[in-house]
Amino acid sequence: MNKLIALVASALLLVAVGAAQRLRPDADRVYQPLSSTGAIGQDVRTTPYTVRVERAETGRELVLTGFLDKKEKRATKGVWVVVHLTATATQERVQLGTVELQALNGTRYAATDRFSTLDSADLDAGIPRRGSIAFELPPDAVKGAILRITKARYTTIHRLNAALGPGVEVALGLSGAAVPTVTIAQEDS
Repeated sequence: MNKLIALVASALLLVAVGAAQRLRPDADRVYQPLSSTGAIGQDVRTTPYTVRVERAETGRELVLTGFLDKKEKRATKGVWVVVHLTATATQERVQLGTVELQALNGTRYAATDRFSTLDSADLDAGIPRRGSIAFELPPDAVKGAILRITKARYTTIHRLNAALGPGVEVALGLSGAAVPTVTIAQEDS
């Protein structure tokens, strides 16, 4: 009788261990940032900053305005997605960090590095900064794209750049239809 109880207990223990293994989240879920979500026109607050997406637009060509209203046209083989937003540091000087658009299929696209935009600008505590961030996406990735901002970059030496820090997610509500041109002002870093 004792052997039977031991066998049943062992079998139940094995089933419990197997179930625990299946229910354990994968590494991507364990280490992803805790995100605050919001909508266009809504303040999304996190510890390092508050972000408000004003609007998002798409275009086949981008007109970049810079110093003294100098205008440059930038082409892409895909579609430009420009996100206009306001960001404010909450406690100390910080940069937005990793800024991406996530397509419906899960693919992530980084902000363009072909010119300077708000993602590389310093944000000072309590001072709102308006600007734009541009992305180049394939046309089929635009519809349903979500803006993701994670891994704030602190500019003070005593603060570590947190890989597990808070993030921002905003669904952009883009339809996928692109206008001929979209305009963006280049940031003065």
